[in-house]
Amino acid sequence: MRRLAVVFFATVSVAAHAAGAGDVRYVPAIRGRLVGVQAYPPTNVCLRHSGSESTQCAYTDMDGRFRIPSFGGVHPERAGNGDARPPAYADYWLELGTRTKATTRLRRVELVDDGRAVLHLECDLARKAPAEPCTTGNPG
Repeated sequence: MRRLAVVFFATVSVAAHAAGAGDVRYVPAIRGRLVGVQAYPPTNVCLRHSGSESTQCAYTDMDGRFRIPSFGGVHPERAGNGDARPPAYADYWLELGTRTKATTRLRRVELVDDGRAVLHLECDLARKAPAEPCTTGNPG
């Protein structure tokens, strides 16, 4: 009877994991270029996400180019006990860090369905708010 219970719960766990596998989205690899008056290379550009301090950063080269690789699949955040909200993905964005530890939010990064997708950005740091400094394009 004990083995039967273990097999049952293992099967339920595998089925639940397989059902959640369809919820996988991906953060695209990002290739970009910083231009404008504040683009003093090298500096760091970081991918951040809500609910965590973890980042993935890249330094720019002398032409302001940077590359942040994709780091695999992302699952939606599960709701806690008693929370009626549906599962949601974390928000992702790019930030520009400086030596003064001040950050500038560059652009929101949308999750994609293709794990091999690449997002090409041109980031004009001279662009005035409220527009985001980075636009989709070929960073050259």
